[in-house]
Amino acid sequence: MARQHQFTLAVRIAAMEARHSAFVWAIPLLAVLFVFDPLHAASGYPALWTLRSSVVLDKFWPVCVPFAAAFCAWEGSREGRRHVGDVLGATASPAWTRQLCSLAGTLAWVLAVFGAGAAALYIYIAQTATWGGPPVWPVAAGAVSLTAVCALTFTLGALFPGRFTAPLAAAGISVLVLAAFSRTVSQGGVSVASLSPDGIVPGNDAGVFYPVAPDVSIVQVMFFAGATLGAVGLLGLSPRTGGAGWRGALDLASGGGARLRTVATAVFAAGIALAVIGFGLAATARMSSVTGGIEVPALDRSASDKPIPYTPVCASATAGGFLVCVHPAFKSYLGQAVNSFGPVMAELSGLPGAPVRAVEVSGLSLPSVVQQVYGNGVVTGSPPVYSFSMNGAIAQVPDSAQFRDGFRQDIVHALIVGPVGQLTADGAFQPDTGTPAQQAVEDGLLKAIGSQPYPLCPQGDYSNAQHCTPQAQVTAAAARFAALPPATRHTWLSANLAPLKAGQLTLARIP
Repeated sequence: MARQHQFTLAVRIAAMEARHSAFVWAIPLLAVLFVFDPLHAASGYPALWTLRSSVVLDKFWPVCVPFAAAFCAWEGSREGRRHVGDVLGATASPAWTRQLCSLAGTLAWVLAVFGAGAAALYIYIAQTATWGGPPVWPVAAGAVSLTAVCALTFTLGALFPGRFTAPLAAAGISVLVLAAFSRTVSQGGVSVASLSPDGIVPGNDAGVFYPVAPDVSIVQVMFFAGATLGAVGLLGLSPRTGGAGWRGALDLASGGGARLRTVATAVFAAGIALAVIGFGLAATARMSSVTGGIEVPALDRSASDKPIPYTPVCASATAGGFLVCVHPAFKSYLGQAVNSFGPVMAELSGLPGAPVRAVEVSGLSLPSVVQQVYGNGVVTGSPPVYSFSMNGAIAQVPDSAQFRDGFRQDIVHALIVGPVGQLTADGAFQPDTGTPAQQAVEDGLLKAIGSQPYPLCPQGDYSNAQHCTPQAQVTAAAARFAALPPATRHTWLSANLAPLKAGQLTLARIP
């Protein structure tokens, strides 16, 4: 009965702390930030669970972190700032219990806001999602990491009370989050960078062709749970909360609070051990060459490498029966894809090497050179097939012109010039933009169907900008070729495609 009474009393104290928590005043601001950042970002992504739910950690979690740090540090420093330690020291309950109740009151609001935001996002996503289901592990990782932030900053506030502790803690945590995010981006989210919940945005087809392994989220839960226990144990060992400090922590024979010190030491040791295990597992994280996700060998499951079965959705893009097939997750883009392929295949159908159909595949199944230059696809096989991915085709900010032109440029370049280029021995990309005659015919065909010229420089590469603009003679020849009737263009290509692709024709030979 005594233990039950103590537990009931602790719950009542925690509820009282929650009712008087200053965090309530931050909720309206967090709601505004939620609408203008996470929710707005999710609405712009393709309607897939894996992609849209990523904003929970990539957008909403970083918004919550500085608020959680500031208010938890403020609550932790309350007794020290008000100099009421001597008065509260006369109470029957240990100071550690009192401090944990204060921490629980603020933490309850932090987790409630984070949970409400995640739930609102998931309800919104569920109304439009075309593939996948609500992932639970990322939300768990976000909640546990916010708990660790609160526990660490609360302990910091209790150990170093002052009016500047809270803003310094919020600023320090924000800088740490930004530094961790920067390292995550630079390392691709592998190795210890995988410990940062604020990671990189997954590709458009993440979780579409292969399941997303929860390895990273599990490691994050382990690491931050360990950090939470370590902070709570340190709070119990501190002389400010009734502990004996480090010198008396293991002295079970010393008078007063021996059981408290024993429990605090055990909690601290368990937390450090769990955090070390999580850190060690994160150090082994690697990028899967099959799924494209981050996997931890010790937690990896063979089932995550097995493709998810599906039936493609197809439609004809031309009267000749050029089929365009997409994954059912992207069926809403089928109409756009058909409109993209129709005009270009009307120009090229029947020519040697022209693809007979277009099929969507996983982005990782494309050649590495195509992935490196953010290409959409490649023409391979016999009969030729254009295999494409939605990873590069659909921008984070939807652009119908980019979607349309990317496919057309890929196919025309493959037929007139050949591969987009090659990787050198040191991994650098060496583009193949073709001869002036090839560029003119290529750009003329694209101009005739209303698309932009083929880019002479890889996306984002302006190191040699003077070569990114076509020569005046090439532009003039392209305009002449585009002005020809479609039948004339097709007849000329049928007769001259082989020598043109071999680089044997000059600009003067182009009609």
